[in-house]
Amino acid sequence: MTGIHYRPMENSDTEAVGELIKALYREDPAGKAMTDEKIRRTFDRLAAHPDTGILLVFETDSRLIGYALLINFWSNEYGGIVLTIDELYLAPAFRGQGVGTHFIQYLAENRFSNCIALELEVLPYNARARRLYERLGFQKPDRDYLLRKG
Repeated sequence: MTGIHYRPMENSDTEAVGELIKALYREDPAGKAMTDEKIRRTFDRLAAHPDTGILLVFETDSRLIGYALLINFWSNEYGGIVLTIDELYLAPAFRGQGVGTHFIQYLAENRFSNCIALELEVLPYNARARRLYERLGFQKPDRDYLLRKG
C-alpha cells in the first residue's frame, strides 16, 4: 500500500493515539486492561526520555490509522542496540494491504540501521501476524521469555 507515512507522535495526536492503543488492547488483551493513566504515563516517559524509545504514528490522508511503540536498549549478549517493537497496531480496514511489511522495511532502512537486532512478540493465537513476521525474517529464539511483574 502506498501513501502511508510514519512520523513521531505529536501532542496533537494524543487523543487519537490513545484510542488506537485502547483498540489494540480490546482486540489483543495480553494482560491487564489498558487505562488512560497507563497511556499518559507512557507518553510522559517517552517525552522525558526520548533516547529510550519513540511512538510512531501511521498516517494516510491526514488520518491516523495505526501506531508502533518502539523501545531500544543495549544488549551485551548481542553487542549492540536491540530495537523492540513493543506495540504495533493497524486499524482493521488497513490490514492485509502490505502496511505491516512496508513498516518493517521502513524500520530496516531508517530506524533499525544502527541496531544489531529487531525483536517483537506475538501472541500464540495470532497466526496471521506470526506468518508475516516469519516471512520477514523473524525467528523464534531458542529460549523462553519469563516475566515477573512487580
